[in-house]
Formats: sequence, structure tokens, C-alpha cells
Amino acid sequence: MKRVRRAIVVVAATALVGGAVGTLPVVEHSAGGIRPVVTVADAPGLYNSAQQKFGSGDVPGGLDAVKQLLALTPTDANALALQSIWADQADDAVTSKAALSRLGSVNASLATTARNIITGVTTAAQIVPDTTPKTVSGRAAIVVLGFGLNKNGSMAPELVRRVTAGKSQAETTTTAPIVVTGGAPKAGVTEASAMKKWLVTNGVDAARITEEGASGSTVANAQNTAALLKQQGVSDIILITSPNHIRRAAADFAAVGLRTVATVTTATDLAKYATPLRRDQQKGIRLEATRVAKIPVTYTAGLSIPQNLPDTGPGLIIEYGTKLLQQLLGAGSSSAETRTRTSAG
Repeated sequence: MKRVRRAIVVVAATALVGGAVGTLPVVEHSAGGIRPVVTVADAPGLYNSAQQKFGSGDVPGGLDAVKQLLALTPTDANALALQSIWADQADDAVTSKAALSRLGSVNASLATTARNIITGVTTAAQIVPDTTPKTVSGRAAIVVLGFGLNKNGSMAPELVRRVTAGKSQAETTTTAPIVVTGGAPKAGVTEASAMKKWLVTNGVDAARITEEGASGSTVANAQNTAALLKQQGVSDIILITSPNHIRRAAADFAAVGLRTVATVTTATDLAKYATPLRRDQQKGIRLEATRVAKIPVTYTAGLSIPQNLPDTGPGLIIEYGTKLLQQLLGAGSSSAETRTRTSAG
């Protein structure tokens, strides 16, 4: 009877605080004595453990922690997204697709993001860098990614090579809008403004060029550029950067819903990146893509876990729920203890 009563208290507390209980230490009685049982209160720790394992490259360990978490909080959208994305890394299509299906009924927008990451990483891994401008159909924007400026605000040689590749692409797709992206100002000059000035000086119409000069990392490049292109109704891009950056960048842009339909790179170390990434080499770009998508790195102690539960409607109001919880708590003792980016450059 005591076990039943404790279970009711957990359910009632979950309904009141949105699923993150962390209040009652649930126990089981066995022949060997009393032992603790994993409860919803342990979910944040499992989430954080999963993210730590994914970050260190331990995909099986991360997936195991996510599986335990979802047994406790089956409608946690972030956990479902992680399961779908990392099960794909583990080449477990069945688990990945099942998680995507469940996520679609919980949070359709995040399901789309997870799907974009999975497809984007797969596509990005296969990119073979080359310097040839591309002819593309439909409406696509040219996105030229920045590179650190010199201390006096002048462009480093590799950035000159990037904007030169961007100019060549602009001359091939003559009506495509152009976004130059990069902040990190030096001597009051941002990468984006330096790139625009160079392009205009070399014959590109200034009216075609939009500056994104607020970002200091590839993660922020993708996030900020997506916001700008959304205003223009553009979702396809021709990505311009260096060979050692193109796959990571394409995965990051996929995470914000921008599809890379063509790429042009500089010639820097071109041969070094001629082989597509194997699956085991995709962990890094996959991890960063989840950061771009703003899937939480951690859950913070004391905050409710987002459960994405359906609206309970008028049948359960706070006043009634609070009284019920107080009555149940009065029938047994408990102690209250409840259990959230760093961008890669």
C-alpha cells in the first residue's frame, strides 16, 4: 500500500510541475533490504550524462543513457531528437526512425530539425572540395564564410582566396544574392565588411550583398545567416569556404534548415580532403550540428524537464492539484530535491 501511495504522489507531482519531479525518493522492498529505484528525478542527470558521452565520442554510452531517460520521460523532445540523431551515427536505422516518428507527434518542428541534421551530416560527409563555380537551378544564395582578419583589419590570404572563389561563383550565378558572414572585428573592421568591400571593389554589385557581421564562430555563422535568408525566402545555398571547413560548415547550415546545393572551395590543401568522411569520422560535425540547432547541452538542477505533455484541459486545475498533492504528501514523509552552449568555432 505504501508503494502505491508513493507512486500516486510521483504522478501528482509530475502533473503539477510539468514532469520534473525530483521530490520523493522512490524505493523498492526486496529480500535484500531497501534499494533506490530510478525515478523522474534522475532524468536530468541521465540527459547530462548522455550529452557528455556524445561530446567525448562515446556514442553507445550516450545512447544507453538516452534510452534510460526516455523510459522515465518518454515525451522529452530533446532526448528523442538526440536518440534519432545519434542512433543514425551508430547506423541503427530502426531506432533512429522510431525516435523521429515519436518526436514528430511531440514536437514536429524539432523532428524536422533532427531530420535535417541527419540528412545534412550524411550529405556533408560526402562533399569532395573543388574550386569550380557551379551552375544551379532554382533560387539559391551564395554564402561566403569569413576567416580571421589581421590585427590592422586587413584580410588574411585565405580570406582573400575565399572571396575570390565567391566572386567566381557570383559571375556564374549572376542573379544569386550573396551573404558574407563573419564578425570578430579587428581595428573596427568585421570580416563581413572587409569581404563586401573587396567584392564591390572587384566588380560585384553591392546591392546583391548582405553583411552578417555579428558572428564569431561557424555555429553563429549558420544561425545568423539562416535568419537573414529566411527574410528573403531562401533555403538553398551555394557554400564558399576552405576545404578543411566545407563539410563541417555544410552540416552546421543543414541544422538551421539551409540546404547546401553546391560548394566551391579555395585550393588550400585541396588533395588532403579528397576522400569523403567515413561514418566514424562524422561524430564531430554531428555534435556541432546539434549545438547549432540549440538542442540543450545540459539540463540545469532545479529546473523542470521539458516534457511536451499535451494540454490537460480544464479537468486538472492548479488549486485542485495542489490540494490533492498536499493530502498525499501528508500521508507519507518526503524531502524535496529537484534535479541546461558553447559554440565551437
